[in-house]
Amino acid sequence: MNKETYLQELRKGLKILPQYDRDEAVEFYEEYFDEAGVENEAKVIEELGEPKILAKKILVDVVDRKYEETMAATKEDYSSQNAMAVVPAPTASGFDPNAAAGATATAGAAYGAQAETLPPVQPQAQKEEKKNDQPSALKTLLIVLAAIFALPLSPVIFALLIVVSVLVFVAFVVLISFLIAGIAMFAAAIGTLVFGLIALFINPIAGMCVLGSGLTVFGLGIFFIIGSIALIRVTAHGLAKGLGRIVHKRNRKNKAAQAGA
Repeated sequence: MNKETYLQELRKGLKILPQYDRDEAVEFYEEYFDEAGVENEAKVIEELGEPKILAKKILVDVVDRKYEETMAATKEDYSSQNAMAVVPAPTASGFDPNAAAGATATAGAAYGAQAETLPPVQPQAQKEEKKNDQPSALKTLLIVLAAIFALPLSPVIFALLIVVSVLVFVAFVVLISFLIAGIAMFAAAIGTLVFGLIALFINPIAGMCVLGSGLTVFGLGIFFIIGSIALIRVTAHGLAKGLGRIVHKRNRKNKAAQAGA
């Protein structure tokens, strides 16, 4: 296996990640190969291990990093709201993001080690690219679930995760069934309204009753559709956040154990 084949396999293993994060990880290891030189490709491949195993480690590190970024953003928003409540006029904080970046990862360090340090200020175009590449709530949940199963787990915890995954699947099936019911009611309401308009010219009273029923069903259909979509998003975000916390704690515990070994 050479550098190109290794990076291709690594990219395949990271296909669940958004394009931005996938490219960032592959570019990191591509630079690592380049720094090592062509003559050391075999040594680097042996050092990094199988691309599938490395992809799992990267997936866990990305979810861990995203969880920390989400928590930091939440705390920052909360602090900003409190500051605005106390001080009406905004003041310059003097915070330099580059000064907080810290040292970058050394050659051969894992991708997650580089991701743990705060990144430098990104160009506006790069920020927009990352923003536009944000996954949906369901995709985020799938990424977090994949990261959990990529962690080294005991058989008992693995079995519990299987049960949790099944329960999550059932919950989303129920929510999706409500969404389908809302779409069906919406379609039925359209047909009822058309029939009511026709009946209005034949029997005005009956036509008005049919139109009223159609509007009621139409409203219920809209309610079910919007409500189901909102519940799916909220549930997916909540589960992703909770499971992301598990990934974060477990990953930190594993890294601490490896550092102490």
